[in-house]
Amino acid sequence: MSAPLDAARLRLRRLGAADCNARYLGWLQDPQVNRYLETRFATQTLDGIVAYVERVNARSDEHLFGIFLRTGERHIGNLKLGPVRAHHALADISLFIGERDCWGQGYATEAIVAASRHAFEALGVRKLNAGIYAPNAGSARAFLKAGYREEGRRPGHYLLEGKPCDILELGCTAKDLSTSPAR
Repeated sequence: MSAPLDAARLRLRRLGAADCNARYLGWLQDPQVNRYLETRFATQTLDGIVAYVERVNARSDEHLFGIFLRTGERHIGNLKLGPVRAHHALADISLFIGERDCWGQGYATEAIVAASRHAFEALGVRKLNAGIYAPNAGSARAFLKAGYREEGRRPGHYLLEGKPCDILELGCTAKDLSTSPAR
């Protein structure tokens, strides 16, 4: 198991089956939380969440972190790095903040910076990629504030509530991260 990643107000640590509980299930069943998550297309169960966490943790090219407040150790969301494509030194990054009272407080940016730094320094990644539904302004803002740059847009790529929706393609290198005001 990898060591936790600490940020000013957060601790990111490997998510385990013990972290899969009614609160986590509630996030995935909440239409406001899951609006931009691909998990919204399937019925979520506690057993399904445990199976997902165990499946990701069994892979050497993916890293699933729970996002916890350092004060009180409250689990507020999750972040995934991977798959890491070692031949290209690339990885995807995605996250969600499940606790709605934690939205808009900069926690997502803080988690993105901590995980990105880990990817560059410990995993040998040279570039990270994030794909975001264009209307998800909060997520886009968090990534841009962390030093990510918009690299492209896929018009009408996904369907959101039955209508075509653009996807923003964001990328970040270690240099982008080091010059970010959020670092």
